Amino acid sequence: MASDRENRSGGVTAPSRSVNTQTRRRASGAGRHQAPGRHAAPAGKTAKQVPVTESKPVKRTPIAGDKPIKRTPAAKSEPVKRPPVTESRPASVIPPPAAAGEKRRHAMSKKRRRRNTLMLAGLIFAVAAGLFLANFIVTRVKGFQVTSATADAQVLSWEKSRGADMYDIYDGSGTLLAELDAAGPTQYTVEDLKSGAAYDYTIVAVNNFLTKHTGPAAACSACTLPAAVASLTAVNSGTGALLTWEDSGAGGYEVEYTDPSGAEKTLDAKASDAGGFPIPDLQEGASYMFNIRGFVQDGEERIYSGWTSSETFTALRTADMTGVDADKPMVALTFDDGPDYEDVTERILAVLKEYGGHATFFQIGKSAAALPEKITQIVKEGHEIGCHTYDHAHYGSDVTADDIIRADDAIEEAGGRRPTAFRSPGGMTTDLIRDVCVDERMPIYYWSIDTQDWKSRNADSVCRAVMDYVKDGDIILMHNVYESTADAVERIVPFLAEKGYQMVTVSQLVQAKTGQPPVPGTQYVTAAVTN
Repeated sequence: MASDRENRSGGVTAPSRSVNTQTRRRASGAGRHQAPGRHAAPAGKTAKQVPVTESKPVKRTPIAGDKPIKRTPAAKSEPVKRPPVTESRPASVIPPPAAAGEKRRHAMSKKRRRRNTLMLAGLIFAVAAGLFLANFIVTRVKGFQVTSATADAQVLSWEKSRGADMYDIYDGSGTLLAELDAAGPTQYTVEDLKSGAAYDYTIVAVNNFLTKHTGPAAACSACTLPAAVASLTAVNSGTGALLTWEDSGAGGYEVEYTDPSGAEKTLDAKASDAGGFPIPDLQEGASYMFNIRGFVQDGEERIYSGWTSSETFTALRTADMTGVDADKPMVALTFDDGPDYEDVTERILAVLKEYGGHATFFQIGKSAAALPEKITQIVKEGHEIGCHTYDHAHYGSDVTADDIIRADDAIEEAGGRRPTAFRSPGGMTTDLIRDVCVDERMPIYYWSIDTQDWKSRNADSVCRAVMDYVKDGDIILMHNVYESTADAVERIVPFLAEKGYQMVTVSQLVQAKTGQPPVPGTQYVTAAVTN
C-alpha cells in the first residue's frame, strides 16, 4: 500500500479522490505520528485542496494469521460541503492592489480604448459635417398655397424653408414670376389674371452658398373668382318673373331669392341663361327679393363671385281671361267717382250684362263706405274694382298715402274685394302715388279717350267722342255719377259690340295685348303705352 503513496523519486502524491474512512480512523488511533512533511507541499508551491466527497469503504483481504476483528459498522457520514478552492499563486507574483481610478483603466483593454476613441471622433465629425452642410442644403417649401383670390389676382403664401436665401416662383408654363429674398415676407401677389380661370404655380427654395443650390419644388393651383354680375333685372312673366343680367364670363350662375315667408331658395342657371331666366309660379301679388352670383367649377369645388345688389320684385296678379280672345279687337270702358246715389251705376251694369261686356269702376272710398250694396253688385257681376282716393279732395302732390290706403280699406270693407287698379284724381300721378301703388300692388291707369262727360253732361257728345275715335286697345274715360253718361253708355255698348270690339277690364286689356299681367306702380295710357 505504501508503494502507492510514494512515487518513483520518493516524493509524496496528493491524496486519492476515494479514501477509506476506516483506514483514516486506524491511522488517527495509532498515535497520529507521521513522518515530517509527509503531506506537505514541496517548497515554493501551495498544495491543491480537493473537496472531500463521500467515499465507499474499500474491501480489504484479511492477512493470514490475523483474527478478524468484529467492528460495529460505522454510521454513514455525510460529505462536508466546502467552497471550491481556487489555485493560488505564490505571493511573489501577485500584483499589489491598484487604486479605484486605475482599476477602470486597467479593466479596459487597449483595443477597446482605441475603438471608443474612433467612435467618438466619428460622432464629432458627423455633427460638424451636418452643421456645415446645413448652411447650403435647402428643403422643400412647406405650406405653399393660394390663400386668397379676386377676379384678377391671387395671393400665394408659404412657410420659411431651412437653409433658403431666396425663393423662385414659376407659373404653370415654367416662366419665372419672381425671385424673392428669404428674409422678406413669405407671400407674393400675382396680378393681371383672367377672371374665372385656373392657374398653376411652383416654388423652390434657393441657397447661394459657394454655388446656387435649389431644393425640391412645391406646387399649388387655384382659380380666380368670376367677375361679379354687373346688374340684375326682374320683369314680370305671366305668373312669375323673368330675370336678365349681363354675362360676366362665369361658367354658371347661382340665383337666390327670398319668398314672402322669408324662406330662401337657390337655383342654378347656365351661362346662356343670362339673356332670360324664368322663375315661374310665384305667389300672385307677393314681393320677392332676387340676387345672383357667378361661379366656376374647380374640381369638386365651386369658386363664387360676390352677390349682386338685391332686386325687389312683386309678382303680378293675373287677370281672369275667361271669354277673352286676344286675337280680336278690344277696348276698356272705365268709370270714375262712383258709386252714385241715383240709378246710374245700375243702368250701366245692366247694359254691360246684356252684351256680355265688362268694365272697370274707379270708386271713391267715402262713397263706397256709404253705398256698399252697389260695390258688392259691381264685384259680383265680374267687373274690376279700382281706387280713386278716399274723397277726391286732393290732386297731384297733395295726394297722401292715407288718401289711397284709406280708400282701399273702405272699398274692401264694402265689397269684399281690395282694389286691383288705381286712377289718380285729375290724372296727375306723382312718385309718391307710384310708390304707394307698388306697395298696394295696384297698376295705375290713365286714358286714351276722354269723353269729358263731366263737362258736357250730354249723351250725344259722349257718344261721338267714342264712336268717332275708338280703336283697338283704347282705355275710355267716363263717370258713373251722371244720368247723361248712363244714356250714352246704353248707346255705346251696342255700337262697340256691333263693330266687333270686346269690352274688357283694364287688367284683361293689358294682359291680352302684352302677354303679361299689368305691373304695379306703372301707369298705362293704352294697353301698349305707359308713362
